[in-house]
Amino acid sequence: MRKNLLCLLLAAVLLGCGVPRTVAPTAPSTPLPSPSPPTPAQAALPSISRERLLSTLADLTAIQAHSGWRNSASVGEQEALDYVQARLSELGFLREAGLQVEREPFSVFLATEIWETGLTLTVDGHAFAVPADAMRGEREQIALALHFDSDGVLNDARRDPRTVEGPILLVRDTSDLDRLSPAEVDGHILLVDYALVDRVVRGWVEAFDTAQTLLALKPAGMVLVTSYSNRPGESHGTFVGEGGVFARIEEALPPLLFVRLEDLSGVGLQGWEALAQAEQARLVWDADVVSPGHSANLVAHLPGKEPSAAVILGAHIDSPNSPGALDDGAGAAALLEVARFLDEGQIVPPVDLYLIWFGSEELGLYGSSHFVATHQELLDRTVAMLQIDCLSRPLDGIDASLTLEAWSYGRLGDDRLPWPEALAQAGREQGLDLTPEASTWIASDNTSFAAYNVPNANLIYMDQAAMDPLGGVHYAGHLHDPYDTVELAAPLADVLVQMVQSALIAVLQAPPDAQAFRVVPRPEHRALFIASHTEPVHMAPTWLIDLGMALGMEGYDVDLIPYGESFDAAEIEDAAFVVVLPVADYPSPQGDLALYDEAWTENEVAALEDYVIQGGLLVLTNSAHRMKYTNRVLDANEDWPDQNDLAERFGIRFRSGTLEGAEARVTSDHPILGGMRVLMLPGGNAVPFEIASGEVLAQVNGEAVAALVPYGGRGGEVLVLADLGLLGAAGEPVNLGFWRALAAYARRWAE
Repeated sequence: MRKNLLCLLLAAVLLGCGVPRTVAPTAPSTPLPSPSPPTPAQAALPSISRERLLSTLADLTAIQAHSGWRNSASVGEQEALDYVQARLSELGFLREAGLQVEREPFSVFLATEIWETGLTLTVDGHAFAVPADAMRGEREQIALALHFDSDGVLNDARRDPRTVEGPILLVRDTSDLDRLSPAEVDGHILLVDYALVDRVVRGWVEAFDTAQTLLALKPAGMVLVTSYSNRPGESHGTFVGEGGVFARIEEALPPLLFVRLEDLSGVGLQGWEALAQAEQARLVWDADVVSPGHSANLVAHLPGKEPSAAVILGAHIDSPNSPGALDDGAGAAALLEVARFLDEGQIVPPVDLYLIWFGSEELGLYGSSHFVATHQELLDRTVAMLQIDCLSRPLDGIDASLTLEAWSYGRLGDDRLPWPEALAQAGREQGLDLTPEASTWIASDNTSFAAYNVPNANLIYMDQAAMDPLGGVHYAGHLHDPYDTVELAAPLADVLVQMVQSALIAVLQAPPDAQAFRVVPRPEHRALFIASHTEPVHMAPTWLIDLGMALGMEGYDVDLIPYGESFDAAEIEDAAFVVVLPVADYPSPQGDLALYDEAWTENEVAALEDYVIQGGLLVLTNSAHRMKYTNRVLDANEDWPDQNDLAERFGIRFRSGTLEGAEARVTSDHPILGGMRVLMLPGGNAVPFEIASGEVLAQVNGEAVAALVPYGGRGGEVLVLADLGLLGAAGEPVNLGFWRALAAYARRWAE
C-alpha cells in the first residue's frame, strides 16, 4: 500500500508534462529514501499547471513595467513580494497546516529607483509615445552610479524628471559615427544601434571606446536601440539595462534611454529604414540613487512531519532591470506552483519546508547572504537547499538541459556531489533528465549556503559548454536583456513544469537526516565568525567559501553572529575557533559618522579577551576598504581604527595607511601556514599593524600582514591578519594551502 501511494504521488507530480528524454541511471552517492505516503484523503492529487505558471510570469513581468521592473531594492521588487505574499495567503490548507510567511528586510549598499521614463517620437508632425527604459548604473561605486540619477544627488528621492528634446540623428554603424562632429550633434538626440556598444558582441575595449566617442559628441540625449536575434554572434540587448559599458564611464552622461526596435512598430516604424522618418524626439527621465538601499526576503515556512530536518527551495524575486520572465520570474513562479500543488493535494511534507523568494540577488546575492546569516539554527538541520535560477532561451543550435550546478569539495580532495546526484537519480526514476555539474563560481543564491556546508544546488536550463564560448548563459540564454519576456518563455513551459517537478521530488523525498547528503563529517566542534559590526554581507563567511568548507572537513560546524547582534561570554564559550571580522558599515545617509557608526562594546571586548585567556584560538582581521566577495577592493572603510578597541587588549595596534603590495612573503615555518612561501592579498587593502610580542608570519615590503600572538596563561593565541582578503574567495584559490592548514590547526587546537 505504501509503495502504491508513493507512486500515485509522484505520478501526480509528473502529470501533464511531455515525457522528456531519459538516460540510463547511475547509482548516486546517497540514494533518496522513500517519503512517508500521503494519507487516503490526499488521493485526488492535482497536476502542475502550465497555464498558471505562465499567468504568474505575466503578472510578475507587468510590475513597474518600463519603470525599473522588479529592480533590486526597488518599489518593483517590493510589489513583487507583495504579489507572492498575497498568493500564498489564498492557500487555505497550507495555512491550516501551519504555514507562516514573513517579510525579512535588510540593507544593500546601493540601489537605484527608476520612477519614470518616456520617449516621444514625432513622425510627419504627429507625436507618438514609445515604451522606453532607463539604465541602472554601477552597483558598488556611488560616484559612477550617480551618473544614472536624474538630478545627480544621492538620497534625494524627490520626483524631478529631466526632459530633453531635439531633432534626431541615427547612428547604425561606425561609418555613421565617423561622419558626425560635435557641431552637427549639438542639440540633437542620437538613436544608436546597441550593437555598437554591446560588450558581449564587440568586447569590452571596443564597446567602451565607442561609448566614449559617442559621448564626446555631446548629444542632448541618447537612445540605444536593441533588436531581437536568436543567432549566435548577433546583438540582442544583453546588459543594456545594467552592466554595460556606460556604467563604467567616468564623465557625466546625458539623459540615456533604451528601446526595442520591435516596439517602434506601434508608431508605424518598421525597422531602421523607417526610423529615419522620425524627425524629433523627446526624452523624459526620473531616477534616484540611494545608499544604503532597502530590500527584503519573503520566507514561507511549512511545518513538516519531522521538524528536526528541513528542505529549502529558493528563487530570487528581483530582475536585472528587465521584465525578468526567465531570470528569475521562472523560479519565483515555480516556488508558487510548489506551494499550490501541496495545498490542493493537502500534502504535509516529510520534513520542514522553507520557500524563500530572495531579494537583491542581482546586486550580489544580498538576500541569501542575509538569510544564512540570520538563520543559523535552520542551516544546521537543513537536508538540502535547491535554488531555481533559472529558465533560459538558448540561442539557435544550443541544446540546453536541466543542470544542477553546485560548488564542490574538489579543491579539498573530494569531488562528490551527493545531493545533486541523489536528486538527479530520483528525477531519472520519474523520467526527468537532470545533470549534476561541479562548479567553483557564484551560481546563484545557493552559493551563499556553501561556506556553511549545507548541501545545495542551482537548477538552471543551460548548456555551459556550448554557451560559454559565445559569452556565457546571459548572452546565449537571453538573460539580462529586454527580450526576457513571457512571450520568450512560453515555448519553454514544459521545461518550467519539469523544474517544478524536480523541486517537488526534492521536497517529497527528503530524508529526515540533515547529515544525509553532507560531504563533511558530522560536526564535533564549533567555528564561530563574529560579524556583529560588519554590515557589508560580502565580507562575511558566505564569501569565505573554501575556508568554510575546509573547516567542515575538519569536523567544524561553521556558525555566525550576524551584523547588529551583540554577544556575551556565554555565547562564545563553546566555540573552539573564533574569527572576528572587520568593523565596517555602509555610509550614513546624513553624512554624519556619529549617527551611523560601528564600535565594539566593552562587554564584547571583555568576552573575547576572556575567550583567549581561557585558551581559545582567535583570528582578528581588518580591512582598509569595503570589499565585495572578500577579493574586490571598493570604497575606504572609515571604521578600520575601531578594531583597535579589541586589538589593543592583546598588544596589537593597527596603524593608518595601507600596504600596497599584493604578495606577502612568508617569514615563518609555523604549521598554521601549511608550508606556503607566499600569501596573496587583493592589494592596497591591508592595514599595517604592530605587535608587542609574538611571531610575524608574513610581510609585505617589511611590514607584517600576518602574526601569531600568544595571550593568557592557558595557551591562548591570536592570529592577526592585516587584510580579510587573505581568507577570501577567489576563482583561483592561491591561498588554499593556508586555509586548509588553518582549519587543520584549529582542529588540533580543539582536540
